[in-house]
Amino acid sequence: MKYKITASYKSYCITEVEAKNKDEAIQKGHALDGGDFAPIDLPHEDGEWTIEKVEMSPENFTEEQQAFMKAYLRNVADAPRDVVQAFMLAEDDDEFYKEYCGEYYTGLADAREVWADAKRYFKEAK
Repeated sequence: MKYKITASYKSYCITEVEAKNKDEAIQKGHALDGGDFAPIDLPHEDGEWTIEKVEMSPENFTEEQQAFMKAYLRNVADAPRDVVQAFMLAEDDDEFYKEYCGEYYTGLADAREVWADAKRYFKEAK
């Protein structure tokens, strides 16, 4: 499986302002342009990277599966994206049911059957 990881890197910058108190200093700091700050060189330490989210890459899914997931998440969205992805990749319904405790099973199974019926009706109409 391929995964897309979104991470952020924290860097620190410093500047000085004249202010009557801490609250005024904070206000002035927010009003400054980024160019008013100078970067601080800190020794590299673990933990400077923060993993914001991890998602399965769309490359793991067929175009049809991607279309189903987009339609489901836009119109139903009962189950979260990672559960919908697991449902699409499960070899059989029992595997999905055991892993995700069936909480979303009925809604996803019904949505998948609606999807299959829509494709059948579309093909028959042509």
